[in-house]
Amino acid sequence: MEQIELPLDAHESDRPTDRRVAEHQAAWKAEAKALGKLATAFGPLAKPKAYEDLTRLPRLLDDVAGKTRDSVVADRAVLLLDEIRQELGERRLRMRQRLARDLNAACRERGLELKVVRNDEPVEVRITPFAILIDRNKGKAELRFARLTIAQCEAGADAIMKMHGKALASMRAGFDGARFFDACLRAWKAARGADGGGRERVEILDFLPYLALQMQSRAFRVEPSGKNYRGYSRARFAFDLMQLRNSAGLRRDGWRLNLGVATGTTASKKNRALFVEDEHGTGEFKLTVFFTREEERA
Repeated sequence: MEQIELPLDAHESDRPTDRRVAEHQAAWKAEAKALGKLATAFGPLAKPKAYEDLTRLPRLLDDVAGKTRDSVVADRAVLLLDEIRQELGERRLRMRQRLARDLNAACRERGLELKVVRNDEPVEVRITPFAILIDRNKGKAELRFARLTIAQCEAGADAIMKMHGKALASMRAGFDGARFFDACLRAWKAARGADGGGRERVEILDFLPYLALQMQSRAFRVEPSGKNYRGYSRARFAFDLMQLRNSAGLRRDGWRLNLGVATGTTASKKNRALFVEDEHGTGEFKLTVFFTREEERA
């Protein structure tokens, strides 16, 4: 039988099937490997944290672009990176044009008072009882009380209001004025006892660890382990003092709770002094805690 030789330009389908499948398989494997590297490179951009500080985002985008530039699927990376950069520009524009309006509307809807404290960056507003610092360049908002950061979120009206509501509910949860007053009194006595009982005025720095123990749950008293310990921050102490003033007051059972003012260099030392304020932000730095009997007042 005469052998027929195929011409050099024979159609691809005339080549052996196994070879064609092997070639496609190799191409798919190469693409899969490239896509795996692409997914890894884009990993940081898939996390919410990447968008919390808009000033760092362009550098992160450039870093991802550099890692994917020579990939066989680089066109897909370029397309997504361009979309993110466009969204970043639009977000910054919306933030400057609409944030104040949206935040005012959100506060009115919830019956909350909004007061502008500072217009310069970072903008500071007060949504009772917290201060909100808004950095529109970074796209970041920070919720504070006693000039201490409690929470952070993106600089959008919805996110800020959600942060505000969550922080307020958390700080108010379970507060009892009488219980808090008694806990402060016991903590003051414990701190004095640990120091030999000589000082009446105990620095807040020395007082707070004892108060934190007084504020623990029954579970911690039964089993005082780390898993049962509930943190008690300086900001929470300042917030509870505000709640105490507004509810039970600073007097109880013949005792009065006093706070000594921080003066001079002590006011500038954040680890010692604490800014004690009301819901409107009016206050001063305090350094010490002490109790006096009512009959001892002049």
